Amino acid sequence: MFRQVVSLTLLVSLLAVGSSGILMIILNSFEFQFQMHPVHKIFGVLMVLSGSLHLYLNFGSVKKYLNIKKMALFTGVLSIIMVLLYGVGINKPLNIEKIKQMENIAKTLEE
Repeated sequence: MFRQVVSLTLLVSLLAVGSSGILMIILNSFEFQFQMHPVHKIFGVLMVLSGSLHLYLNFGSVKKYLNIKKMALFTGVLSIIMVLLYGVGINKPLNIEKIKQMENIAKTLEE
């Protein structure tokens, strides 16, 4: 029963985070982002937790997948892309004053 709960929690979390993220991109509206932020954040944490448990429960299968050279290469390429995108995002110059103004507005809207 525990495996089923973990898998279904992961599925629902994926649907919540994926759909809210895609809608944030499509609608490109700060109003919608503020409305969906709690859903996106809470289900994001839930997805990380259930994904970690899912990985732990199925680690043997993951090891088998990584023994296939094409799958190991695919995983490596995706990991490199992820690290590069993190690097681009972290090194992107930002206007700190504008960010502080937006954070103050966000705090006011959340109250």
